[in-house]
Amino acid sequence: MRIKGIYKASDYPVGADGLPPADGVALFAHLFPGVENAAIDDSHAGTAILAHNPKLALHFAQLSRFMALDLGWSARADLRELAFAALNLKLKSAYSFESRLAAAKACGIGPELLAALPYWEKTTLFDDEQRLVVEYTNAVVSGDVPAALFARVVAQYGDKGAVEFTAIIGFWSCWAMILNAIRP
Repeated sequence: MRIKGIYKASDYPVGADGLPPADGVALFAHLFPGVENAAIDDSHAGTAILAHNPKLALHFAQLSRFMALDLGWSARADLRELAFAALNLKLKSAYSFESRLAAAKACGIGPELLAALPYWEKTTLFDDEQRLVVEYTNAVVSGDVPAALFARVVAQYGDKGAVEFTAIIGFWSCWAMILNAIRP
């Protein structure tokens, strides 16, 4: 790791008053309400890194939760995890890819499907909707989304779903880029 993460409020440098910064303490209180000696686990090292700026970490954590749990497009956890895996593979974010393995498996995206991602166009392991998710994710990450592909996404998910799907790809690509640079 290029930057030491802040996994507990006590990891912050203490101020002149001998206490960690108030916004850092507030971050941990928000992330872990009512938990004494709360700590960020290793699979969320990105949050521990962003905790160097507690407000930034808080906003990222809130938006991550919202995107993963509250957006309509995210209701299909299997498709969400497939999109995460595809974008992490495309962006060469090994940490992000590996940190999502348990979540992907819990949603039915097992090792066989993940191993087939580089060959998604040739394999018969993916159904049509999964193929659309991988194709669109790769296109958004590459910065080149053909009109016909976008039309297929709108036909499948509607205007709102297309916007949500695109936002999810963009946001988790941001996480992947941060983690690629900092390398937890």
